[in-house]
Amino acid sequence: MEAPKSLICDIPVRMNECAPDGTLRRHIWLDYLQHLAAVHAEKLGFGMSAIREKKLIWVLSRLKIHLDGSPRYDDTVRVETYHNGVDRLFAKRQFVLSSATTGERFGYASSFWLSVEVPAMRPRPPSSALGLSLKDNDDREDFFPHLDKLPIPENASDPVVHNIRASHIDLNDHLNNSYYCQYALDWVAKKIGKLVHFTELQINFNRAMQFGEDLVVSGTLDGESFLVEGIDRESGKNSFVAQGKFRIADGQTLVASLSS
Repeated sequence: MEAPKSLICDIPVRMNECAPDGTLRRHIWLDYLQHLAAVHAEKLGFGMSAIREKKLIWVLSRLKIHLDGSPRYDDTVRVETYHNGVDRLFAKRQFVLSSATTGERFGYASSFWLSVEVPAMRPRPPSSALGLSLKDNDDREDFFPHLDKLPIPENASDPVVHNIRASHIDLNDHLNNSYYCQYALDWVAKKIGKLVHFTELQINFNRAMQFGEDLVVSGTLDGESFLVEGIDRESGKNSFVAQGKFRIADGQTLVASLSS
């Protein structure tokens, strides 16, 4: 049987995945996207189990997601994903986010992946490394055709230190990608003293964080826009940059802001 060029999966929203305002916590979207990307890649024959035989792993390098809405508890999310070619060293994958219950479209996302040699951690072009053209779905929408480098925030302030714990480590033996989204939103929420949700977010993952390391997160705000970076405290190297827009959750007040 021919592998599907796209994959659709319905995921019930669980109570523990919701914020105090009753909507899905936004970093959970990243968990959904990673899961669907992995399942579809396996079905297509180039998932983690297949490429490890070639001493390679898939690494999510860049992700951009736009949300116009979000599900609530007891909704069922429908995520569709499809790969759509390459951009330089990146294999590209798209996502469509909606409600399986009502049909409402919540948003969309683009992700850029690297095939990386282990243990050297050198990127390899997906076509030469895996013998893949990845040219299917040329007729499908490419939501963010290019995801470039993000700027480092100037005069980043109010640093927060996150120690990378054992429960944060994923299948690739480093900090799972969704935590970077959590840390960025937590920084914004602490800065303004209110629960926030992103409406658009790009994350560039620049250095994997390992168990026991300390990630120093700081940033800048400009109205409802944020630019946040994470620095490995010991080496001083940039681990991630996140840029996006946010809104304050209805009726939610947390703590006094850092700047008050």
